Amino acid sequence: MGFRATAVMRQALKLRPAAELARRSSCLQLVLARWGLETAALMGLRGDQTANDEERKARAVDAITSALYESGLDGHASASERAMLEKPYGAWEYDDYVYGDHWEAMGVLQWLLARQHAIPPYYSSFDRAQLFQNTGIMPADPSTIETFVDSFAPARVQPHIGTQQLRTAVGAAEAWLWRARAQVILDLPSDIGGVDAQPSPGDKEAPVEAVLRARRIPHSLRKMAADLPRTIPLAAKRAHELGAVDKVEGDDFGIAVEVTGGASEGPPAGPARPTTVPYRGLDAGHLDALRKIAESRFLAFAWALGKIDDWDPDRTGDLVSINPINAIWTPDGE
Repeated sequence: MGFRATAVMRQALKLRPAAELARRSSCLQLVLARWGLETAALMGLRGDQTANDEERKARAVDAITSALYESGLDGHASASERAMLEKPYGAWEYDDYVYGDHWEAMGVLQWLLARQHAIPPYYSSFDRAQLFQNTGIMPADPSTIETFVDSFAPARVQPHIGTQQLRTAVGAAEAWLWRARAQVILDLPSDIGGVDAQPSPGDKEAPVEAVLRARRIPHSLRKMAADLPRTIPLAAKRAHELGAVDKVEGDDFGIAVEVTGGASEGPPAGPARPTTVPYRGLDAGHLDALRKIAESRFLAFAWALGKIDDWDPDRTGDLVSINPINAIWTPDGE
């Protein structure tokens, strides 16, 4: 029998007004437009550009910042977003570039607004170019921001996402974030309860705790560390039953990949063929990418449903789930 939500859960998933979601999506788009300019400069993609090209980009940065205020979005942007936009071109620091993780959050908000057709699997990213096209916003033109936001004025808005559709999407977000967090704990170099769980003299927290805090792992999940090898197969089975995971592979969340034949070195022999691998079988780089996708999408759902007040990724570290009862562990009959 499929999952049936409790009466409490049916009442709990209430979205913020559509216009508010549109403003948040617009803030993300402005800062991500700036992120694109800064990232290109950082990675040396300027090529043979001249001083005039640099001046043009600096003017574009100024125009994006002005658009934030002229469109009235400044009151809806976070303090960190305003600070990033107000920095001169080329003055971004490491923490600013991390903002690029928010592409997935913007995709979820656009899906909630029915501007994005579907949410990709949690091992794939949204098409970034498509996300920019979905809104019609030209980052340096405040009138396009106003047009986008005004299209979601209360009198014009129709229901954009059905209750069951929303519940299913939230369940998937919770399931994949749970799996990502579980992997962080499994990959720790030592047991949470071991000697490394105690701070060294002069340190405020133990090395293990510092890692868990940086990865936003709730304390409740840390207590399950010893049981995770037994819990993950149960979670994978349950998530598959709920439609949050397409396949279960090796008693774990299945990840669709493409492999090529031939030797490990040199060009591939023949076309790539699809296959499925268990989540735990991915390398560190891919595991980190999946964690960031899950965190970003979870942040968008948590904020859109009013579970956190401020747009702050660190707030999700205190949030185990969005639903009052996590869908993975809810009995069928409740």
